[in-house]
Amino acid sequence: MLSTSDRESTRDPYTSLAALREQAPLSRVVVDGLPVWLVTRYDEAVRILSDPRMSNDGLRYAGPEAHTVAWTGVTTAGVQAHLLRVDPPDHTRLRRLVSKVFTPRRVAALEPRIRTIARELIAALPAGDARADLLAAYAGPLPVAVIAELFGVPTARLGEFRYWTDRYAGASESEGGLQAEASRRLATILGDLIRRRREELADATLDVEHEGTLLDGLIKARDHDDRLDERELITMAFLLLATGYETTVNLIANGLLVLMSAPGRLARLVAEPGLVPVAIEEVLRVESPVKTVTPRYATEDIQVGDALIAAGDAVLVHHSAVNRDPAKFADADVYDLRRGGSHLAFGHGLHYCLGAPLARLEARVALEELLAARPHMELAVPVDTIEWRHSRIIRGVRALPVRLGRTSAPDGD
Repeated sequence: MLSTSDRESTRDPYTSLAALREQAPLSRVVVDGLPVWLVTRYDEAVRILSDPRMSNDGLRYAGPEAHTVAWTGVTTAGVQAHLLRVDPPDHTRLRRLVSKVFTPRRVAALEPRIRTIARELIAALPAGDARADLLAAYAGPLPVAVIAELFGVPTARLGEFRYWTDRYAGASESEGGLQAEASRRLATILGDLIRRRREELADATLDVEHEGTLLDGLIKARDHDDRLDERELITMAFLLLATGYETTVNLIANGLLVLMSAPGRLARLVAEPGLVPVAIEEVLRVESPVKTVTPRYATEDIQVGDALIAAGDAVLVHHSAVNRDPAKFADADVYDLRRGGSHLAFGHGLHYCLGAPLARLEARVALEELLAARPHMELAVPVDTIEWRHSRIIRGVRALPVRLGRTSAPDGD
């Protein structure tokens, strides 16, 4: 059970992070029972994320004690060597193969289908000024439907896939057993699907950038004689699921919450829908759906300001802190549609999030369609009573209760 202080920290992590940031750019803290350097300032975060002496391979540089479930994400599925956990040349090889398939053109081509799914979900919302949980009814179902289509999950297994995806993404850090079981189930589903599609595609000619599902493309992708083996395919599919689904769910929900939590924000976007992409970037900055990602490990002693990071030390960049660094952003705690980008919500450098374009596209379409259909929605509860998930990694709400309002905007709104 969370204590009162735990609940307050979950609702508002920014006050304590600001205190850490004022003390030093790097602070020595304990996370998940492991000592780490926590980075809370923007410039130092960019330096750490760009430094080739910082490795993602904790097993190699920090030892087995650092290679726990909480730090690897999908170890319970028996698949550990994904893009977030390896360094060049393995990282270069994997990213090159995936990039042949997960192209900007393929992502852009998804927009009509994403828009159709969004409209179907909106049509299923209650009519009139009814109350609804937009996390359960909209922000959650949209990304899982998209990722299921990207993978080509057969209709017979769609319910199972959605169920275990929700269990995996919704589990709190105190529910490690549930997340472990969900990851095992999803790995089984993905493994079965990959084996079946490999057999079906064995003799097929496929333009991996334009034809078939994303999973088909990953199976057929080649770089000369190199291709992804079965374990790598399962791992890559699992990584795309974890990042492409969970990040997007919370980006959409956090965005809706931010827009409804202050007067005038929602109305301005309804009047100026062209601002939606800018609004999403500012949501990514002030309420990043990902607080932290996998840590970096020093391969040698590194001096950062007054801090000496010893070889083998883990370093964790806290997005929620660095994206509100007042040395980088004026009035950093204020949501401002006049602000530019340059946040680190999707990382920086070599490991910049491969799924960022898809997350941005889904969030943009989700907001555009919902604002057009229900322009007068508002929170059904006071904003300070919204419950947030207790998680080191994810920044997301447990529910988003709203009153949906009228279905059309009167002239002048």
